Amino acid sequence: MIGRFKEFFELIRSKADADSAVELSWVFFGQLLNVILSFVILKLLSKMGTSDYGIYALVLTITVLLSLILFGPAVQGFIRFYYDYLGKGAVNTYISLVNRFLFVASGLLSLIVIIMVILSLSADFSLAPEFFLFAGIFIIAGRLGEFFNAFLNLLRRRRENALLQGAEKFTIAVVLFVLLLNRSLSLVVTFVVLSVITLLFSFIKIGVFRKNIPEQLIAGPADPLIKKEMRGKIVLYVFPFVLWGVSGWLQLNGERWIIADLLSTSVVGIYAVMMSLVTAFIVVPANILADFTTPIIFQNYSNPEDPEKTRNGYLYIKLNVLLVIIVTSLAVFITAFWGKYLIIIISGADYALYWYLLPLLCFGTGLFYAGQALASLGMALNQPNKYLFPKILTGILSVVLNYLLILSYGIEGAAYAVSLTGMIYLFYIAAVNKNLISSSRTKA
Repeated sequence: MIGRFKEFFELIRSKADADSAVELSWVFFGQLLNVILSFVILKLLSKMGTSDYGIYALVLTITVLLSLILFGPAVQGFIRFYYDYLGKGAVNTYISLVNRFLFVASGLLSLIVIIMVILSLSADFSLAPEFFLFAGIFIIAGRLGEFFNAFLNLLRRRRENALLQGAEKFTIAVVLFVLLLNRSLSLVVTFVVLSVITLLFSFIKIGVFRKNIPEQLIAGPADPLIKKEMRGKIVLYVFPFVLWGVSGWLQLNGERWIIADLLSTSVVGIYAVMMSLVTAFIVVPANILADFTTPIIFQNYSNPEDPEKTRNGYLYIKLNVLLVIIVTSLAVFITAFWGKYLIIIISGADYALYWYLLPLLCFGTGLFYAGQALASLGMALNQPNKYLFPKILTGILSVVLNYLLILSYGIEGAAYAVSLTGMIYLFYIAAVNKNLISSSRTKA
C-alpha cells in the first residue's frame, strides 16, 4: 500500500510543471479568499437575527437545488466532452449548444420567479413580493456565475476566475457593511444587494469566457448534425446527474426544511452557521481537489484503450479520496476543541448553542465527499448511471432519518442523520466501484 501511495505522489510531482503549479496556486488563492470573504459576509448577515438568517439559509438551499439538478449536471456534461469536440474541431457547435442551454434555462427560471411574485401579490404570504423578486434574481444570477466559474477553470483561466470571485464577494461585503452601519440591513435589502452585484459579475464572467475562446476555434456556423449528436450524447450522460442531484439535495440540504417545519427558522439559522464551517473545512477543500483532478482524470480516460493513461487517471482518483479523508480528520479534530469559539467569531454567541455537533457534522459530510471523489471513476468511464441507485437510496434514507431523528432528538438528530447517510453512501459507492473495476478488467 505504501508503495502505491508513493506512486501517486511521484505522478503528481512529475506533472507539476511551472504552469500547473501556478494554476493550482490560483485555485488555492481564490478559494481561500472566497472562504474568508464568505465568513465576513456571514458575520454581517448574522446581525439580521437567527430567524431572518434562517430564511436566507433556506433560499440558499434553492440555489443548491438548481446547481444539483440543472446547472451542475449541464456543466458536468459540457466539461466531460469538451476535449472530445475540441479534437474534432467542433468548438463552434459546442459553444452554440452552451448558449442555447443557458438561454432556455434562464428563461424558464425567470418565468417561475414572475409567477411567484404574482402569487405573492394575490396570496397571503408572510414575505413581500420584493423578497421573491430579488431572491429569484439572486438565485438565477448566482447559478449563471457558477456555471462560468467552471468554464473559466476549464479554459485554465484560474487567475481571472479567482480574482472575479474574490471581487464579487468583496463588493458584497463592503455594501452590506455600509448598510449595517446605517442600520438599513434587512432581509429584502440583503437580497436587493446580492441580486444586483451577483448579476453584474455574472455578465463580467460571461465576457471573460467569450474573450478567452480562441476566435479560430469558433469561427463559422454550427454544424446541425454534430449539434444533434452532441446534444444526444450530453443529455444521455447528464441524465443520471439530475436524479443524483435530487437525491444529493435531499441528503445535504433537505434537513433544513425539516428543521424549519419541526423546530423553527431560528434553529435553521443556527444550523446553517455551523454548516458554513463544515463547508469551509470539508466542502471547499474537496471542491478544490475536484477542480484540479477532474479534468486530468477525464483527459486520462478519454482513450480507455490506453492502459497507462487509465492507470494514471485511477491514481488521481485514489489520491483525491485519500486527501479528502485527511482533510476530514483534521476538521473533526479542530472543531472538537475550538468549534464554539469559531462559531462565535464568524457570527455571534446566539449561534453557538449547539457547537458540540460540529465534529459529527464534519465527519458525516467528509464521508459523503469521499464517496463523491470515488464516484469520479464511473463518470470518467461514461457510466454515471451505475451510481443512480445508491444515490437515490441515500437521498430517500436521509429524509427518513432526518425526520425521525429530528422528531426524536431535536437538532442533534440532524447530526446523527448526516453521519449515518454519509457512511452508507461511501461504502455503497466503494462497492459499485469494485464491480466497475472487475468489469473493466474482464473486458480487457
